[in-house]
Amino acid sequence: MDYTGYIGTYDSPKSSGIYRFIFNDRTGSISPPGSFYKTDGGKCVAFAGKNLIVTREHNNKAGIALIDEQANVLSESLLEKKTPCFITFHNNMIYTANYHDGTVLLYKIDNYKLQLIKHLSIGANAGCHQVLFWHNLIFVPCLNLDCINIYDTAKDFTLKGKIPFAKGTGPRHGVFSNDEKRFYLVSELSNELFYFELQPDNSWKLKKQLSIVAKSATVDSATAAIRISINNHFLYTSTRGSNLLTVFSISDGPPTCIQQISSAGDHPRDFLLSSNGDYLLVVNRSSNELISMHINRSTGLIENIVARRPVFEGVGIALK
Repeated sequence: MDYTGYIGTYDSPKSSGIYRFIFNDRTGSISPPGSFYKTDGGKCVAFAGKNLIVTREHNNKAGIALIDEQANVLSESLLEKKTPCFITFHNNMIYTANYHDGTVLLYKIDNYKLQLIKHLSIGANAGCHQVLFWHNLIFVPCLNLDCINIYDTAKDFTLKGKIPFAKGTGPRHGVFSNDEKRFYLVSELSNELFYFELQPDNSWKLKKQLSIVAKSATVDSATAAIRISINNHFLYTSTRGSNLLTVFSISDGPPTCIQQISSAGDHPRDFLLSSNGDYLLVVNRSSNELISMHINRSTGLIENIVARRPVFEGVGIALK
């Protein structure tokens, strides 16, 4: 089956905005990405139903735009100083996290128009990197604060608690297990994987902490993304600098590293897993390539490169 994918890029002489490609989940093939929507600051892209949300800069303002499948701008909101580093669509709402501004913004879409619902200010340079959802709570990893801030959406986003980390950890991205009783998070600065289990009082207890790269390599390494397999048996992470993809088994309890291979390029900023679990698509920003890799669903191991296509300064990736 063919799926349409989109890639956000950093601004450069050879790239501008959002690129589109076609991915086939039976063969792992990818078409050459072509220019879809030209804009400054178009590094992030996500789906909002049939439409797309993209980051955007214009006239020294930054924020997001809602565009359709023909790249027509339906609405935009440029309320931030810098472009967000993360966007997602959840329960018909758009959430953005802004690393530089230290904010989380919440929008609803009313008749194809973006309407700001909440502006959550966490602090200048807090390093807000993601928004995660657990029941009526949102988890916001704050890289520069070395903590996850937890907010209660049912109580006007009041701060409900924090999960602290050691100074210099740099919590970045996380995922919950399908049953929402286990939580996994990667850190950018210390290059570690943290495994938490839900307790009877709804608190989260750290059960295991693993190094993703050797301590001697952490100076040049920066772990970026984390994904969980559809069968909930494996975790996948990417690490820039050392340019690694790491696979962890989680089916029998705490995570155990079972594979670590090259990302087949330089600077794997983001990646995703196909909906059938057979392929991993990774964007290597500095070597300017989108790469498709086959996964053995039984073992979780990445087996071989299926296809590679040029795309300059690729950062974010979405597939539907």
